[in-house]
Amino acid sequence: MASVAEIPERLPSPDRPAAVRRRPRDRKAQIVAAAARLFWERGYSQVGMADIAGAVGIGASALYRHFRGKGDLLAAVLTESLTELERVLAESTDLAGQLRGTAGVVLAHREYAALWERAPGQLPARELDELAARHRAALDRLTATVTGALAGRGITGPAEVALRTRAVSSVLQSPSQHRTQLDPDHFVALLHRAASAVLTAPLPESGALTGPGAPKDPQLPASRREALLAAASTLFAERGYPAVSLDDIGAAIGIAGPSVYNHFPSKADVLLSVLHRGNEALWFALHQALAAAEGPADALGRLLDSYVAIMAGNPEIITVLLNEAASLPGEQRADFRRTQRDYVAEWVALLRRSRAELSEPAARVLVHTALGLVNSLCRSRPTPGRIPLEADLSALCRAVLRT
Repeated sequence: MASVAEIPERLPSPDRPAAVRRRPRDRKAQIVAAAARLFWERGYSQVGMADIAGAVGIGASALYRHFRGKGDLLAAVLTESLTELERVLAESTDLAGQLRGTAGVVLAHREYAALWERAPGQLPARELDELAARHRAALDRLTATVTGALAGRGITGPAEVALRTRAVSSVLQSPSQHRTQLDPDHFVALLHRAASAVLTAPLPESGALTGPGAPKDPQLPASRREALLAAASTLFAERGYPAVSLDDIGAAIGIAGPSVYNHFPSKADVLLSVLHRGNEALWFALHQALAAAEGPADALGRLLDSYVAIMAGNPEIITVLLNEAASLPGEQRADFRRTQRDYVAEWVALLRRSRAELSEPAARVLVHTALGLVNSLCRSRPTPGRIPLEADLSALCRAVLRT
């Protein structure tokens, strides 16, 4: 190692001008990548321009030379992912190629599906409309290929085609909702096989049954606190937590906003109570499934059926659980995320007891894929008219877990 005396002088001298620090040529790409990661990890509303500048190692003024604001950055993140998706779908015309290509893009841009879901409240109308048109065109290309493959198998009924095509999209988008790491080739192969499984899995006979209709006369709880939680769940799901005020929550049940403080210290406490309510329902159902089971496979089936029933009956809870935990204060957010991870770990343990050949990461990917399928389809119900949604979902998720 050189001594201090041996280290060449680095200070500028009259004979040697100071080196000019040049801006990296890929600085804009670095900014977009940092924004994508932070938006995905923390939630768009929780990230400021200063956070993004700090992640890249530049000042805020330098960041504004590239982007006018956070909305521009979100549009750039979505555009980059969408451009890749358009490319892979254009390069392949066969189903296997499009499924693998889409899975590869999703893994390279895991933030896309989660950020796109919230884009309507965060992008200017013109940019949103342009991106939405491209997004729909890309999905339509994949849907057309899937529909053709289903027709080749004799599946042409509109309700079943809609169900299966949405299931494929849900499977492919599922990595956006978790952070499990797996060898990329193995990950793509698992997603491809899971997507193929939901296209071929037998569904229950339809008979004369139809999907559940909208409630004719829903009732609020007599307890004002419970009524506030029910109203908050709906408002947070529809508008997003940042856009909902205590006045909005109070007005939904006919009381003044300040009266909410008689039941909750703050809006954050309302959110925390809503999230805990959803988690508690899932944990209670898990304990029931474990106690009544005749072995790990039976326990997993019971757990799946209970999860489907809870989520199908309370679709707003899914949206709040998936999208709004990032709005909690730091310590509460960490505790909540830990509880969610523990819940998923119970599924993974049951799946591995049922299928000893699966590695822990592979089992975790399949569990997240199955849960993501339920979450996605319960929030956008397929065309009713064939069978109850719960029966369809249980059959499709069982096919994913057998992948």
